Amino acid sequence: MADGAGRATVLLSRAWKARHSELSFVTRSVAGAASRTSRVTIIVPALQGTTEPDGAFDLLGIGAGNGGSWPAPAAASWPGPLPDGATVVVDELDHASVALLDVFAPGHAVHAISGVGVERPGVLPLAFTGPSDDDAPDFIRLHVPINPIAATHRHNGLGFTGYLLVLTDRVGSPDISPPTAMVAWLTARFPDSNVVVVEDATAAVWRGRVLRGVVPVYTRTDLWRLLAHARVTIDLAPGRIIARECIESLRFGTPIIVPAQSAARPHAVAGGGMTFADYPELLACVGHLLDENVRATMSEDGRGYADAQYGDQQVLVGSVTRALATSAPGAS
Repeated sequence: MADGAGRATVLLSRAWKARHSELSFVTRSVAGAASRTSRVTIIVPALQGTTEPDGAFDLLGIGAGNGGSWPAPAAASWPGPLPDGATVVVDELDHASVALLDVFAPGHAVHAISGVGVERPGVLPLAFTGPSDDDAPDFIRLHVPINPIAATHRHNGLGFTGYLLVLTDRVGSPDISPPTAMVAWLTARFPDSNVVVVEDATAAVWRGRVLRGVVPVYTRTDLWRLLAHARVTIDLAPGRIIARECIESLRFGTPIIVPAQSAARPHAVAGGGMTFADYPELLACVGHLLDENVRATMSEDGRGYADAQYGDQQVLVGSVTRALATSAPGAS
C-alpha cells in the first residue's frame, strides 16, 4: 500500500507481474499516479494472505485460480472491507473479476483499464488515447518515457540508419524466414531500402528480398535506438491500449504508419504519421514518407504531439486524479 491523501484506491491486477506487456505498463503507471493523491492497495491473484513487496507497493494475494487467474469468490480472501468512497480499478475486466467485484465491491465506483466488452453495470472504462486538444479532459495522458541518449548513437548491430523499421504482427515464430506477407511486399516494392523487422527479440535486416543479417534486441534501449534512427516506424500490431511503441517512436521524431483500425490511429492522425487498411495503402504511405519534406513535417508534428500528450509526469497525475474522481454509472 502506498500512502496518499484521505482517498482510497483499490487496484485489482492480473497483469502486474507481466512486465513486458503493455497492460502491465499502463496499470503500473495508473497506480503510481493514483498514489500521489490517494492510498493505493494492489490486489493480485496469489496465495491467500501473502504480501509481496514490489517497489512502492505491497502486492496482496487473495487466492488464485488456474493459470494465475482470479479465484472464485468463495475461494478468495479479501483483505478487509473497502473504505467508504473507495475507488476500484481493475486492469482487465473479465467474468472472474466481475464475480469478485459483485461480492466484495458492491456499490463502489469501478474503472476498467481493459476488457470493457464484458458487461457489468456501473463500470466506467478508462481511455488512454483521444483528441490532441490540450484542454480535452476525456483521456488519461500517460507518461511514456524515452531516453534521449538513444538518439545519439545507432544500434550497435547496424551499420546504417534511415531504414524502414517494422514491428511485426507475427507472434511465436520459430524462424524469421520467410518474412511476413507485409514485410515481403515492402522489401519487394522498395528494393533499395533496408527493412529492419523486429520480432521475438531480434532485428532481421531485409534488402531486395534477401535476408542480410540478424541482430539481437536485448533491452528497451536497443529498441529505442532502432526507433530513433529509422526513417519510419511501421507497427503492424500496435498495443491495444496506448500503442506504446508508436508514442516512443514519435517522441524520437520518427513518423509512424499504423493500421487504420487500431489504438495507434489517434497518434497518426494528430500529425505524426499515416494509416493504412491494406497492402496498396501501406506501400503508398511508405512512398509518401520517402519524401524528405513530408517526413520532416511529420517528424516535427509528431514529436510535438507526443511530448505534449505523453511526456509529462505531472500531466499524468492530474489526468488520473480527474478520471478516478468520476463516478461510474450505477455506482452509489
